[in-house]
Amino acid sequence: MIAILSSRIFLRCFIFSMTVFFYGCETTQQPRSMSEFEQLRPASILVVPVVNKSVDVEAPTYLLTTLPMVLGNKGYYVFPINTVKTILDHEGFYEPAEIHAQPPESLAAMFGADCILYVTINEWTSQYILLSTTTIVDFSYRIVSKDGHEFWRARKQLTYSPQNSDTGNGLGNLISAAISAAMERAKPNYLPLTRQANSEVFLLNRTAIPPGPYATNYQEYYSQFEITPATKTVTPAPSSDKVAP
Repeated sequence: MIAILSSRIFLRCFIFSMTVFFYGCETTQQPRSMSEFEQLRPASILVVPVVNKSVDVEAPTYLLTTLPMVLGNKGYYVFPINTVKTILDHEGFYEPAEIHAQPPESLAAMFGADCILYVTINEWTSQYILLSTTTIVDFSYRIVSKDGHEFWRARKQLTYSPQNSDTGNGLGNLISAAISAAMERAKPNYLPLTRQANSEVFLLNRTAIPPGPYATNYQEYYSQFEITPATKTVTPAPSSDKVAP
């Protein structure tokens, strides 16, 4: 009987101590600090023409068509790409490298943008080796505030090679591989790779940007931070017991 009582007392003490332990762990958890991106909270992003270091003259056009959607779905206003190009041309800025060299403050002021996205194509190639074709894309991204401060950057490289199924026949496999390689070489898989690179950079990896003000989860996302509102000076109202002279 005494042994049973002792075991019950021990069990209750153990449960109580574990409850206190977990409660203490929960209440002492501190919210993480905000990144520079989260502190600035930009609402609009200006995407300027892409610097192209590859030999494919169409690469910047393909890349630019994929950026507004991924940024817009994240909750940011993206200035229309064609409108931006037209205004920059009117201002005498025709070359992407020249535009990237301009002071970010002047570019942001020209459009009223909160920040600017600069993208450089480092590689955009399709390499044919024996019976295989490998398509490679390599992009550098950076975002600069309207005050000229760079607060985010990333780089992404992706490759794609067609996967051939085993036909069970050696000669058949060689013919299938040759056909797949020729098709990839004739029409490289650039656009899907570009979309994937953008998604991984802006949405999935550690470089993922926070939601913008037009995202449905914007308020919920920022509620995780302890933000102290600015103190306002309030002028007290005159007392009702004072009589005007």
